[in-house]
Parts: sequence; structure tokens; C-alpha cells
Amino acid sequence: MTITKTKNGTYRLRIYIPEEARSSLGTGKKVIEKRFKLRSEAKKYELDMLNKIDKILSGERLSEFETNGDILFSDFFYHVWWKSYKAGQTTSTIKPPTKVTVENTTLVFKKHILPMLGNYSINFLNQNKQVILNLMTAKADEYANFKVIRSYVNSIFDWAEELEYIESNKISKTLKRIKSTKKIRLREARRDEDLYLSQNELRDWLKAIADDLENGDLKLKDYVLFFTTFFLSDRKSETYALEWQHIDFKKSEIHLIQALDKYGNIKSTKSNKKTIFSIPKELIIMLQDWKVQQKNELAKFNIIQTNKQFVFTYIDTKGNVNKPLHPDYLNYRMNAIRKRHANLAPATPHKLRHTGATLAKQAGTSLEAISEALTHSGIDITQTYVNTSNVVPMAVGEIAYRHL
Repeated sequence: MTITKTKNGTYRLRIYIPEEARSSLGTGKKVIEKRFKLRSEAKKYELDMLNKIDKILSGERLSEFETNGDILFSDFFYHVWWKSYKAGQTTSTIKPPTKVTVENTTLVFKKHILPMLGNYSINFLNQNKQVILNLMTAKADEYANFKVIRSYVNSIFDWAEELEYIESNKISKTLKRIKSTKKIRLREARRDEDLYLSQNELRDWLKAIADDLENGDLKLKDYVLFFTTFFLSDRKSETYALEWQHIDFKKSEIHLIQALDKYGNIKSTKSNKKTIFSIPKELIIMLQDWKVQQKNELAKFNIIQTNKQFVFTYIDTKGNVNKPLHPDYLNYRMNAIRKRHANLAPATPHKLRHTGATLAKQAGTSLEAISEALTHSGIDITQTYVNTSNVVPMAVGEIAYRHL
């Protein structure tokens, strides 16, 4: 049994397993080999394993926790937790995760969690809080969305406890103490004025888009798509999901009742909200012009425009006609506009949402009205979109002074 330092600075542990102890330890190998970042971690694992071997050779029976807990984190993820997660059993939510959520979870584990924890056993990590603390603290310093990683890791150990691979989840409190340091740094370095377009910057964008349309550099569809997203200040996935039946030209209203996922499938809006927006005549005229043009374009492909036709579609890279917009379609069009106009400030569809909220607040609109327009579930969320200082007409001290 030896611990040696490798060329890349890790420590390799090789443990000989007596033949009579192999079945009890759940292995058929003569030698178990593992790598650790610290020598102390390797020594701790070696002592735990020696203790188990001594128990077995002296005739004692290992507890279920001692045997099950030796499963590697990666093996537990693939063979135990993953199927349960996809079935919606590892959380208290009513529905199992969607296809998009499952795909995002896969990426988080493959890129971040498994390379970090995969080669440790569940039991070792659960018994060595300092190891988890060191590894997860380093990850929090390099990855902004650390809370997602923390949640998944905690879920793994909760499920291990549920299925009695470990006696209890001992790392839950430790995980809660780790701060999302990179996200905090990014938030502190962020300037409010970078989150939205000022009035002059917005004016430049609107002029550039109008010029591009007139010069033939921008299609009418993309022109109307930009203005629809801007006027509604909605999420782009909600604009993408608009059908002609959702637009009431007589009442000048748009009914926002659905969104598209990254695969182009219809889903409910965030928090399942259904909202009716009153829209200006400028947008009504744009949409009417586009509806006529879209009808003619679809007719070329023998497609009849119906009320259930998406307002905005495109021909994808495979030549498929009338497909729901790619998730980043509007981002690409806005990037192309900015390349043609070097004076434009950086902007994205989401920045348009911040812009609408912030400029509305500067114009005197109440936070409650802005929150309702953004279809937020509470004012606390809206405050992160309103990137401007509160305007106080008269300080409370002056009010008291004038009253005297």
C-alpha cells in the first residue's frame, strides 16, 4: 500500500485487497488505485480502507452504509441518481424536468461536477467536509452560476441518504456556507448604465434599424420582430411564440400566453402568466404590413397562412421552411446591425427589456406598473430590471422643515 506523488502534482494511492475481503468490499480487483489532490486525503482514504479490511478479516460484518457508501460519486450519478432525477423523484416538484432542463443538467455535471468529484466515493466525501469545502470553494471562485452546482451536489447526497447509501447527508450545512464569489465579483463590477440603453443610445438604434430597412439591409420581418420585442419588453421566447390569433388588430391588443423552448416547442410563459398588452398604432401598422408580406411568401411554398401560423418564422440551415425561430435568431440580427453601424452601443434582446423598464421608470412610471408590464411575480424582481436611481422630489428632512 503506497502513496506516491504524480508528475501533475496529485497523489496516487494503491491498496492491495486480500482475496477474502474483495466480495465484502464489492470489488473483484486485487489492487484498488485512486488519485487525490492532497496527500492528507489519500491518507484518510487509506486508513478508512485498512479499517474495513481489518474488520472483514477478523470476522466482523460491515454495515450497509460502509459497503454502499464506497460507490464512486460518478457511478452513483450514472447508475442511481440520474434515472431518478429524470423521473422527477429527487425533488419535491410536481412534474419531472423538461427535456431542456435535463440537457442543461447533463452539461453542468459533465463540465463541472464530475471532473471535480467523480473519482471520490460518496462515503469519503460525506465524511470529509474539508475536501468538499476546498473543492466547491474553488469552483465558486471560477463559475458564476455556482448555486446550480451546489443544488445538484446536495441533491446527490440527499438521494444517497434516501436510498441508505449513507447514514445522513453531512455536507448540506457546509455547502450552504460557500458563497458564490465569482457572481458577487461580477455584480460589484457591473455598472447600471451598461445594463440598459440610454435615450440617446436607443435613438441611435432606432435610426440604424430604419436606415437598414430603407437600404434593404434588413428584412421587414426582422424589423417588425425587433419592434415587437421592444414595445412589449417581453422575453424573446414569448415574441417567438406569437401566433396571428394572439393579435387583435381591432382592439390593438396582443395576448401573451405562451413561449417557445430551445427546440421550438410551445411551452407556458414564466409562472404560467397570461397577459393582454395594449399596443401602439405604429406597431399595429408594422404587423399588418408584415402579415400581408408573410402570406405572399408562404404561398410560394404552398403554405396557407392561418390564425395558428407563427408571426415570425425562418428557413433553417437545412432548408426547412416556416420553422420556429432559433433561440438566438434576434441576437444574431442585432449583432449584424451593430456591425454595420459602429456607433451603436452593445445591445441584446434582454437589454431591450431592461431598457424599457428603466426608461419607463425615468419617465415617472410606478414600479408596480412596470412590474405588471414585465409580467413579474413581484416588485423585488422588477427592481433588478430598473437600473436607475430613485428620484425623490423632496427629501423627508425638507418636508419636515417646510411643515414647521
